[in-house]
Formats: sequence, structure tokens, C-alpha cells
Amino acid sequence: MKSAKPKETTAIECRRCGVCCTRHQAFVTPEDADRIIAYVGMTPAEWDEKYDDPRWKYSEWRLIRHINGACAFLTFNEGLATCRIHAVKPACCAKWQAGLDKTECKEGMLT
Repeated sequence: MKSAKPKETTAIECRRCGVCCTRHQAFVTPEDADRIIAYVGMTPAEWDEKYDDPRWKYSEWRLIRHINGACAFLTFNEGLATCRIHAVKPACCAKWQAGLDKTECKEGMLT
């Protein structure tokens, strides 16, 4: 059996369209949550109430809640998407690479 050929990716600079932050909910590890909680200056209980998506309770990992159709930490400034926790963003967001192979990036180029 042949192994699947890895998908070709063409990395591009992020255009800050925010489409990825509307399509996906960020998985947050306990370490991610601790960093974000300290950065934002809240208690774990406040985090749970305001940002933890209560629909996901299958492991110690959590999902950041979407508010108004996007990540709760996504804001727009002069038409550019900005992450309010960029300095301490979750590992899954840090690993995201904008690319021509990403549907989200293709859509963002049209806006």
C-alpha cells in the first residue's frame, strides 16, 4: 500500500482577514489557559464563565467560545483582524500557517 503524499503547502504572509478565527475554535491546553488567564488578569472561574465553551467537556483541553460568530478574542481595527491575546495565543493558533492551500486564506483574499 502506498502512503499518501503529503499535501503541498504554499505559505503566505497572514493578511489578517480573520476568517480562520471565525471558522475554527481554538483548542486550549491547560498550560495555554493558565498563560491566557494570567495575561488577561482574571481568575480561572472568570475564564470558565466568559471564554470556555461549555459544550466541550471531553478532556482537560477546552475550546475558546465564539462570540458573534468568531473567537472571543478576535477584534477588528481598521479592517484588520487582531488577536487580543496574540502574545500568549494558544499553541494551535501559533502553529497555524497561512497558505494558499487553506480554504480560509483563499476566502480571506476575496474580501
